[in-house]
Amino acid sequence: MKPHSRITCLWAVLLLAGSFALGQVETARITGTVSDSTGAVIPGAKITFTHVATNTTFTMEADAEGRYVSPPLRIGEYRVEAEAPGFKRFVRTGIVLQINETAVLNITLELGAVTETVEVTADAPLLETTQAAQGQVIDNQRVVNLPLNGRNYIQLALLSQGAVQPIGGRFGGFSAAGQRTTQNNYMLDGIDNNNVQIAAQGRQAEAVRPPIDAIQEFKVLTNTYSAEYGRAAGGVVTVSTRSGTNEFHGTVYEFLRNEKLDAKNLFDKPNQPKPPFKRNQFGFAAGGPIVKNKVFIFGDYEWTRVRESRTVTNTIPTMKIRSGDFTEMPDVIYDPYSYDPATKTRTPFPGNIIPPEVQDPIAKEIATWYPQPQTPGLTSNFVYNPPNASGVDKWDVRVDYNI
Repeated sequence: MKPHSRITCLWAVLLLAGSFALGQVETARITGTVSDSTGAVIPGAKITFTHVATNTTFTMEADAEGRYVSPPLRIGEYRVEAEAPGFKRFVRTGIVLQINETAVLNITLELGAVTETVEVTADAPLLETTQAAQGQVIDNQRVVNLPLNGRNYIQLALLSQGAVQPIGGRFGGFSAAGQRTTQNNYMLDGIDNNNVQIAAQGRQAEAVRPPIDAIQEFKVLTNTYSAEYGRAAGGVVTVSTRSGTNEFHGTVYEFLRNEKLDAKNLFDKPNQPKPPFKRNQFGFAAGGPIVKNKVFIFGDYEWTRVRESRTVTNTIPTMKIRSGDFTEMPDVIYDPYSYDPATKTRTPFPGNIIPPEVQDPIAKEIATWYPQPQTPGLTSNFVYNPPNASGVDKWDVRVDYNI
């Protein structure tokens, strides 16, 4: 029976489909053995796990061999307490669980009254000896503070051992174990988050890419992961979204990039200003308790507005060619109406000039739509900056309820 339930609304893609993600599995556990100072196991010892940020508690008992495995736990800092008749109460604080972690905590109880307490403060991370998977956890501090082009968290996957920049491809992302980006497995709060469109909608391998302020942490597994992460031959990216706590926290931000801070493009005209480029990413994130120790909420919204142009070097007809004068061309222009079936030849236009009376009036009108060439020559004689505007909105709301 799962002791913790939550409702997560995942951005417009899922909301427009009328889908809600209910009761996703938490991603961390604590396991170990309870024994006395002689090494004898203590069956039936009562063990309590307390999530410090929300004061949420989970209680269980060690089995007949003194072993225990916690229920699935939310990532974050924990306090673990253990007690049994005839032994002092054991308290260990400062235990920080990361995404997909199974930490080992062996508890030793000392003889004495249960009213006495032995408190241990964790000064080092607990060892994880239950799985051989190689991976890297990227926490919220690094996700938010490290520079990211376009605030795309998946760029930080390259910090993981075995993850490299992919060669080409429209999905971006990273390559692991020599596989393409499409061979990675993406999970969001325990839900399959893979883009199944061959055409790479949004040019990303994930179906939903949350704002970085909505990410608590994510983990990249690159090899020897267990069978539960099937589906793909590359790496595994599992993301945990942020949730509210007993304290109110919020942030408001805006990131701006424009052409004033950019170098001029190699193909830009030297006597013209730099093409316009403006990217604004702004939004907010906030979370806190609805009912302390019981119900928590976290939400965020991010707007992205891009107003940019690119430099294009093109070839357009010269003014002589538009009038029918092809003397600049090295090729001979033939009269299409002069074809002789017997000789299978055509007659060239005199002087490589098409007379006005045989020119198509529609073609002459279309030729007037071309702008003036900017440079002499037959090719690469026109440079322009076509505009490109785009906008993306992202948001999510997460509610956690401690049953």
